[in-house]
Amino acid sequence: MRFSSFVLAAFSMGSALAAPATHQQNARALEVLTTATSTLASVKTNVEGELQSISKLVLNVNANTTTLVPQLEQSLLGVVGEVTKVVGTILPLVKDGVPALAEDQLSAVPTVLNGVLSLANGIKSTSQQVVDKAHPDVVKAVQPELQLVLSTVQPIVKPIITLALGVVGEVTGPVVGEVQGLVGDIENVAGGILSPITKLVGGLL
Repeated sequence: MRFSSFVLAAFSMGSALAAPATHQQNARALEVLTTATSTLASVKTNVEGELQSISKLVLNVNANTTTLVPQLEQSLLGVVGEVTKVVGTILPLVKDGVPALAEDQLSAVPTVLNGVLSLANGIKSTSQQVVDKAHPDVVKAVQPELQLVLSTVQPIVKPIITLALGVVGEVTGPVVGEVQGLVGDIENVAGGILSPITKLVGGLL
């Protein structure tokens, strides 16, 4: 009888200690997810503004090459500065892993992944537009900045995917399937983002 009471008391104590630990892990995962969501929303808005400026500059048939180059360089570097904020903010939060969440807590994950996918596609398409539409001399002049912009995509993809797969863990369900599909889409875009542009730019040199 005494032994049974002892075991029951020990089990109750263990459960009481485990509950706060689980709650803390859950709270940390939600905090990281919230930070990622807000950071990406801000960066996405600013990057889209810079990409629109780049498109307008490239499509302006009356633009003077002398003034166009520094304007493009400024906007391209603006994109770089914004995108690196994602790495600087999120990478430290996920480097040691992220606790898994329950399925009903994962609704923000597709939003985060869609934000990254939109960023990657926007950067790729706008960079392609610069190569296709700008004068060869302009493309040659902004090649370093263009390649720098493209090279920022892969570094933001890794911590975001680490976050997404970390909070999903072993959970199953519709949201998880959506997350896995988006991860695949992001990896496809990021994996091929440099090669086509590099070839086109390289052909101008």
